[in-house]
Amino acid sequence: MEFSAIVIVIISALLHAGWNVLGKSNQGSGSSFFLASGFAAAAILTPYLLWYVHSVGLSNISLPFWQLVFLSGICQIIYLIGLGAAYKQADIGVIYPMARALPVLMVGLGTVLIGYELSTNQWIGFTLITLGCLFVPLKQFSDLRLKAYLNLGVLWALIAAIGTTGYSIIDKEALLLLDPLSTTVITNKHTAIFYLGIQFWAIVIPLSLWLLVSNQKIEFHNAWLLRKRATLAGIMMASTYGLVLFAMTMTENVSLVVALRQVSIIFGVVMGIYFLKEKWHVTRGVGVSFIIAGLVISLT
Repeated sequence: MEFSAIVIVIISALLHAGWNVLGKSNQGSGSSFFLASGFAAAAILTPYLLWYVHSVGLSNISLPFWQLVFLSGICQIIYLIGLGAAYKQADIGVIYPMARALPVLMVGLGTVLIGYELSTNQWIGFTLITLGCLFVPLKQFSDLRLKAYLNLGVLWALIAAIGTTGYSIIDKEALLLLDPLSTTVITNKHTAIFYLGIQFWAIVIPLSLWLLVSNQKIEFHNAWLLRKRATLAGIMMASTYGLVLFAMTMTENVSLVVALRQVSIIFGVVMGIYFLKEKWHVTRGVGVSFIIAGLVISLT
């Protein structure tokens, strides 16, 4: 993995932890917050989308690409709603590590199934990262038993992790379909930003339709009330995943990018303690140590 890609992912991880703190501290539902933040990001990027489509030609963007965008949007919605619901049940220091670390092994397995290869070091590293996330929710080591994870917060975190696994694999494959459109003017960087904007609309439109069909129109009003904080979160969301998408264009196997993104767990725990006054436990320190060790091993 290129050094520049590593730096890009670490910066995105810091931003990712930041908007999660905003998500945890909001007073609305997960749906209203993510509707507002997603719409803000989509609206900001729309002029760029129009420029990109005009430059490459709409007819040159294949149907399979749009199908992958739709599937990725559904996975993003699963992730965002799962994360928002989990934050209502438990500390960000508990939910954030689990939602981010669990997909590491899931994405690793998924990429192998579609033809990629992982080294022994990468499997060991991914396993350590996943084990680390099991310690983070605990207040003491004696709590390391199945019962400690049988709560709604962890269940929603698992649902969020499934969503992350889906969109991580799909996004890499979708970007590959756009590779033939690259020119001296339209680079991988431009393509990553285009995909980012399209993806936000793929989140906002289905989520809006679901809220209308399920008669949850009040969420649109709540989204408007949250517009200022949600807009800031939307900009942070766009920045963080835009950087990740760009890093994906520089890395052959997306599982390495997903693994490195888990440095955001450290940022999330620290921000939860500093900004939200959540408690620190030794078990969280052990979990973070496992995650760091896993990152080092998987990238060497």
